[in-house]
Amino acid sequence: MADRFEMAESDAEQGVKPAPARSRKWRRAGFSALALVALAGGGLWLSKERLADRIIVGQLAAYGLPATYEIESIGPGQQILKNLVVGDPKRPDLTVDRVLVSIRYRWGAPYLGGITLIRPKLNGQYLGGKLSFGALDKVLFAPKTDDAPFALPKLDLTIQDGRGLMLTDYGKIGLAVEGRGALQDGFTGTLAATAPSLALAGCTASAAQLFGKITVRQERPSFTGPLRLANLACDGGVRSGPLTAELDALADKDFAGVTGNAAVRGQQLAFPGVTAESLALDTRLALRDGALSGRIEANAGSVASNGVRFGLLGIDGAIRARDGMNRAEFRGTLQGEGLRQGTAMLGALDAAQRSASGTLLAPMLAQMRASLTAEERGSRLTGEVTLRRNGDALSVVVPQAQLTGGSGQALLNLSRFQLASASVDGPPLLAGNITTGGAGLPRITGRMERGRAGQALFRLALAPWRAEGGSLAIPEMMIAQVPDGSLGFSGTAQVSGAIPGGSVQNLILPVNGSYGARGDLALWKRCVQARFDRLVLGSIALDGNTLALCPPGGSAIVRNGPSGLRLAAGTPALELTGSLGDTPVTVKTGAVGFAWPGSLNAKAVDVTLGPPDNAARLRLADLEAQLGKDFTGRFAGVEASLAAVPLNLANASGQWRFADGRLMLTGAGFDLTDRLDPSRFEMLRSDGATLTLADNRITANALLREAKTLREVGSAAISHDLNTSTGHADLSVPNLVFNAGFQPAQLTRLALGVVANVEGKVTGTGRIDWNPRAVTSTGNFGTETMDLAAAFGPAKGLKGRIEFTDLLGMVSAPHQKLTVASINPGIEVNEGVIDLTLLPDQVLRLHDARWPFLDGTLVLEPTDLRLGIAEARRYTMSVIGIDAARFVEKMELGNLSATGKFDGQFPLVFDANGGRIEEGTLLSRAPGGNVSYIGALTYENMGAMANFAFDALKSLDYKTMAIAMRGDLEGDIVTNVKFDGVKQGAGTKRNFITKQVANLPIEFHVNIRAPFYQIMTSFKAMYDPAFVKDPRTLGLVDAKGRALQRFGNGVRPGGTPVIVLPGSQPIIQPAESGTLP
Repeated sequence: MADRFEMAESDAEQGVKPAPARSRKWRRAGFSALALVALAGGGLWLSKERLADRIIVGQLAAYGLPATYEIESIGPGQQILKNLVVGDPKRPDLTVDRVLVSIRYRWGAPYLGGITLIRPKLNGQYLGGKLSFGALDKVLFAPKTDDAPFALPKLDLTIQDGRGLMLTDYGKIGLAVEGRGALQDGFTGTLAATAPSLALAGCTASAAQLFGKITVRQERPSFTGPLRLANLACDGGVRSGPLTAELDALADKDFAGVTGNAAVRGQQLAFPGVTAESLALDTRLALRDGALSGRIEANAGSVASNGVRFGLLGIDGAIRARDGMNRAEFRGTLQGEGLRQGTAMLGALDAAQRSASGTLLAPMLAQMRASLTAEERGSRLTGEVTLRRNGDALSVVVPQAQLTGGSGQALLNLSRFQLASASVDGPPLLAGNITTGGAGLPRITGRMERGRAGQALFRLALAPWRAEGGSLAIPEMMIAQVPDGSLGFSGTAQVSGAIPGGSVQNLILPVNGSYGARGDLALWKRCVQARFDRLVLGSIALDGNTLALCPPGGSAIVRNGPSGLRLAAGTPALELTGSLGDTPVTVKTGAVGFAWPGSLNAKAVDVTLGPPDNAARLRLADLEAQLGKDFTGRFAGVEASLAAVPLNLANASGQWRFADGRLMLTGAGFDLTDRLDPSRFEMLRSDGATLTLADNRITANALLREAKTLREVGSAAISHDLNTSTGHADLSVPNLVFNAGFQPAQLTRLALGVVANVEGKVTGTGRIDWNPRAVTSTGNFGTETMDLAAAFGPAKGLKGRIEFTDLLGMVSAPHQKLTVASINPGIEVNEGVIDLTLLPDQVLRLHDARWPFLDGTLVLEPTDLRLGIAEARRYTMSVIGIDAARFVEKMELGNLSATGKFDGQFPLVFDANGGRIEEGTLLSRAPGGNVSYIGALTYENMGAMANFAFDALKSLDYKTMAIAMRGDLEGDIVTNVKFDGVKQGAGTKRNFITKQVANLPIEFHVNIRAPFYQIMTSFKAMYDPAFVKDPRTLGLVDAKGRALQRFGNGVRPGGTPVIVLPGSQPIIQPAESGTLP
């Protein structure tokens, strides 16, 4: 039965430290275990079991190894141990089922010939950067006692079914090894390693497998075989599909260096900003004395980077590295074929072209895209590149590189280009030269260099780039980069072509600003002057001018950073000239300032359209705006006028909003006045008006009121097309009411001296149309019933409509008809018809006005009235065929009767001196008539001649009667009544005297002097005291008996016309009785 021995770990050996040299750890690990086994085998050979055990125990004690074993057999040529356990038996570091030690002899002396390990199993770990095999560390990592290089032992080794397990920070690795042969020359075996998952430096590899052949020739071990990964995924977006590396490595005798080749093949690789469908990487590398050198040749297929795609992209060059890759350099060539625009680039160009629609950049971008597409087929990239790393400092050097299009033209050239950073996270520094070109592509030349202060300087220029009439040029641009990565730039841009809503010619715009290391952009930190030869916005074309804009104190006009885009600028004044269509335009302002997001404020904005002597003007005293997603604000002190429309808008104020391409004015208030002098209407007021500007079309609505009383007059709906300068205004007067609180004279001065005391309602509609050639206006206004006082008497029941052919000019169609229920020029007449026409220059032409009157006709003869001015007005009223009997009846003269027909005319004049009748006459028609008076005086005894006269008046036949009237309407009217061909009529008293004078020719002359409207009632007053009026009711005196001031008809003091109204105006007291003519 085999003996079993145990040996505890020696306390004396616990202080032994492992060797620090990592390069020796692995190469000593396997062979130290073999040395241990060889020592045990040698002890067996020297003696029998006891002696062998003593030797083995001594060696184990010397190494401080806790181990147990069993001696199976001891022989002169072979010793066998079994169940070898090193370390804690519960968790051993090394176990071997059987150890066979072969002893050989040379010159009679024995030596170790070979070792066979059957089912060895080694457990180790690599944690925290430290390699450990437990109890074996004291042997494996013991300090060297001499300077001799490492060498493989001279013995044959056979490993059957070897296993191992490594626990690492990256995952578990299982090992399997088998082989046999002389360790110095001839060993052949296989090595396999597997790891379900390995995590290293932010990367995770799945299903890692290594399998290959191990050989030793001339003391130099080698490995040949594949390493496979199912996939690889790393932080930062690095990933790949299946990867295979065919390895062929050869170590030096002393393991001081390794040389090898690797053929890596991969699919579906991705790096930040770069993807590739396939990878073929071939390397020839050597690692010796801590330095790596060799050559790398790599080709990637279907590479896409930053919107650019290559069919094939490859590098070929030499690599050198030391200090664990802290110092490394790659120097080689770069080749690319099949350049294509990637999806990202095409999408970016499409988006840029869409966003630039309507500007000069849109056709330029379309031209660039078409040119790049044409150059894709046959395109190639060639160049030289050097990559360097020195600690955290990285650099890329491109001595020269060229991108050539399919046409053979150079699209991009780089020379002496360098990209460097002092640290991994530090900002890059640039240097070198760059040029671009090609048909239809921008031609840029640039040079990157270092300034005296160490900053990077980039000078570039863009030659005029033209497309479809547009041009963009940058004669010079300087960009400076300071060590912290911030950029400063200054230059000039020249632009000609389309801009949103218009075009610009030869815009020269200085550009200066900075771009911070944190992405903060600042433009125009000082005042800038932009010049242009011509600027067109919509239908507005501005002449060449210079605009000066200044930033707020200590800031920049444009800022963009973490807080978003911000703009702020101001100018003390603007003065622009140009044209709106074919119309000259001038814009002048006071101070203008704006901020985005924030507000805009403009003072004293003055816009003039048209020639100075026929201009439309818009003035804004104050314009405020809140600038955000939508623009909102208020305006005040606005005045506007159109030369073609003789109206002025003033004192306008309200709120405005601009959103989704629509400008909306709400809550607007303004005053509307007539521009003509004298004005045709009084000021109108509107509050709550609205206006919308969208798609180059203006629509507006306003309710108009008389400014002082706020009586509603009507509404206006306006539409105007800015593209065609065509528009219209629809006017509506649904219910204009005149009463004691509101009279036409408060609405228009044209009513002064024409009508007063108006009671009634006016309705109607109107329309004003305008275009670049003319302005027209029409309307229809009227009333169903209206009462008023005219110069010749009160009128009731006025009805009719007036059709206007020029509403603005107050011109009507010819012969407009109005009906009048009644008019009272002293005697009421009914059912009249008025025929009139409103002519230009505010002239009312009265064609005819007539009423049925006392079985005859009352006619107002044709006349022209100039409205709204104080001048002598002349009317002629004619009576035709009136019946004297009807006249007496109408006047209710019960003691008087008359017969006969009369015709006549009454010329009326109204001027500054008042109204008067000039030589008015009434003549009786043949054969005359009869007049009869029977009153109180008829029966009085007043003397022979008086009695005769009154007796004759009881019945007096006449052949002719003439009535003449003259005098002031507000003073005394002298009326002469003359009877001719008189004789006593039937029923009169006859006596001696009447018989004597019966055949004599008799004439009666009756003279009456009295106020005009009381003439007829004088007849009653002569015999009826009830008809004598109280002077207070006649307006002669006031309530205290004081005389009232009289005004001549026509114009009051101050120029206000006066209307003479019957029964309401002062009456001149008649002269005392005396001799009358």
